[in-house]
Amino acid sequence: MSQQQHGTIGVQITNHVATLTLNNPTQYNALTKDMCLELVGAFSGLSVDPQVRAILITGAGANFSAGIAIDQMDLVLFDEPVDGELVNHFDLVDRAITSCPKPTIAVVRGNCFGGAWQLASACDIQLAADTTRLAITPAKVGLVFPRPGVERLVQTVGPSRAKYLLFSGAEISMEQAAAWGLFTQVVPKEKLESQLATLIFQMDANSAFSIVHTKQAITMSTASTPDSLSDSYWAQLWEHNARSEDLAEGRAAFAAKRRPEFTWVSPEN
Repeated sequence: MSQQQHGTIGVQITNHVATLTLNNPTQYNALTKDMCLELVGAFSGLSVDPQVRAILITGAGANFSAGIAIDQMDLVLFDEPVDGELVNHFDLVDRAITSCPKPTIAVVRGNCFGGAWQLASACDIQLAADTTRLAITPAKVGLVFPRPGVERLVQTVGPSRAKYLLFSGAEISMEQAAAWGLFTQVVPKEKLESQLATLIFQMDANSAFSIVHTKQAITMSTASTPDSLSDSYWAQLWEHNARSEDLAEGRAAFAAKRRPEFTWVSPEN
């Protein structure tokens, strides 16, 4: 099988924003094992790249993704056991995205089928065109939706609606998807790129110290983090925040009525 048939992940960095493009056009950008491995590797590198402040995931051409490539399902979800356990490369992609310390944004248009919603929902923010076609379809092929997808779907829409979406596998309108919170924001197709540009501009103008630590705090608040760890994290963060250069710069800029020039860089870098 050719590399084109295996699919690829495009990586481009522009103005401190990395764009990862799912590129498997013959299968509507469905994920293959090679693509999963590339995604995990890309996130590993970009998470510690000092030139990158945010990471986007989108699909090549007219579609976001059709989930997992049917002809590679065994390789992606049930790969050869390691220490007696099957390897689920899709779960590893999910973990790579959710554990990334930097802001992640899914830009969704066209088909968003099967596991594609899970991929998008692993990102911090999802921007979707109002012409997107959405269906979560594992039951149509006899598959149980992966655990991270089930848990995130229930957290997003509640148990009853999650059951409806997974039991039926039905396509739902973007109006319904927006009302249920399946995407952060649904915008007219022709305004998707401008809305993305606005968001990137807003984030770039703000403090990376604030954004990165806020992301970690929100993640801890929605996870089963022991209170003792949360208390310790917040205590250390508050002391760090009080002495941070970004806070001093933000206050000085406000007083001088100028745009702040934040300089903080994540220690991971």
